[in-house]
Amino acid sequence: MQDFEYDDSQLQRLFSEMDAKQRLRTMRGSFRREANNVRKVAINNLRSDLNSNRDLEKGIRAIVFKQKAGFRVTVGTKRANKQGKGERGFHLNRQGLKKPVLIWAEDGTNDRFTKNATKWGKRQRSSHWTGRMRRYAFMETTQDQVEGQVTEDLHKEIVNNVVKQAKKYGCK
Repeated sequence: MQDFEYDDSQLQRLFSEMDAKQRLRTMRGSFRREANNVRKVAINNLRSDLNSNRDLEKGIRAIVFKQKAGFRVTVGTKRANKQGKGERGFHLNRQGLKKPVLIWAEDGTNDRFTKNATKWGKRQRSSHWTGRMRRYAFMETTQDQVEGQVTEDLHKEIVNNVVKQAKKYGCK
């Protein structure tokens, strides 16, 4: 068995010589790249669990924090802007309505019932069961899959980004 030694003193010195803005740019680029890798794993899990399409897959978002170091991959929706562009994470159902299915698919829903319908005091129909959505937990599966690998990949990405920034600003 061979021992492997790695001397990162030059890398540490280079990182300390960067100004705060360059360091932040380097870190955020690394976090963004790793967040997108985790997002791809989540999309693959979504595809294996649900009949997915591009609109649903846009609902899985990778968010890099601005103030502190880190990222989050989450499920959410985004409404369209005034021009009707930018909508994400909605499913078009049979009635032509757009529904945030991903949010419900992750945690599932409770049993749903109609209300007792009354019309001018006369009961038209009693309440009845309308169904529930089962829990798919594709984000939880993603977390279990990537949990051990993210830190290692992030270290590699940070080293690569520091080297890239160094080359960009004239260090060799």
